[in-house]
Amino acid sequence: MNTASLIKSLNVVVRGLIVGGIIATSSISFSKTHKTIPPIQNTILATNYSVQDIETGEVLKSLNDQEVRSIASITKLMTAIVIINSGIDLSQQVKVTHIRGISTKIPNNSYLSLFDLLHLSLMSSDNLAAKTIALNYPGGESQHVITMNNTAIMLGMANTQFTDPTGLQETNVSTAQDLIKLLKYAESFSIIKDFSTSSKYAITAGPRNLIFSTTNRLLNNQNNIILSKTGWLNKSGGCLVMLVREQGRLLAVVLLNSKSTTTRIRDGVLLYSLK
Repeated sequence: MNTASLIKSLNVVVRGLIVGGIIATSSISFSKTHKTIPPIQNTILATNYSVQDIETGEVLKSLNDQEVRSIASITKLMTAIVIINSGIDLSQQVKVTHIRGISTKIPNNSYLSLFDLLHLSLMSSDNLAAKTIALNYPGGESQHVITMNNTAIMLGMANTQFTDPTGLQETNVSTAQDLIKLLKYAESFSIIKDFSTSSKYAITAGPRNLIFSTTNRLLNNQNNIILSKTGWLNKSGGCLVMLVREQGRLLAVVLLNSKSTTTRIRDGVLLYSLK
């Protein structure tokens, strides 16, 4: 092969490698991009929901809102209401002891105030925080649960039952309609509104400084949500309740039994048209 032919052949090979490399690189780039972009959810996946203007009583959207369902950690809203209504000193320090079957980031045998435990229970849905709150209620956890149910009766939540303060038990049940009533009442507690809508909270437990985060990522970039609580169990599906200022209205948004902890957030967006 003469020099001219060799150069020509090499040029062909080089062009092939360059093109092939571009195609391969593009394919890899597309593949990676494709994997990291989930499909857009354009429909509400929760099987039960209700959106109501709590100032006028107008129901804007609803589906199966009288069906009794497990509500998971939405329970913690009532847990908070009951301890606040007890009049107990929320600044007092209490011991937090690990309990088998209840996960937490709180170090074992640490001391935190009931204020701290309320914050962690409402914002990051810490189960041991909620459990410890109930254990320190006057009369203990059993009396706390009794008071939760008595409060539900007082609020007219006829299809609601609480069996523990964390929401870990599937037998904590309610309806979307009943939870609208709970949201209306919870709106009168500034501490619940403040704690449930903060995006991060730092505590000092012994020698450790810990930062906890919200379970509702909408709170990271929206300021019109004035109360929030999430929930999840296999039995309950994804749950979310919120009070939202939207277009001059105060809306109560309740959704139960969404497909996942991700779809419950998108459901919330779709229900009150957040962009």
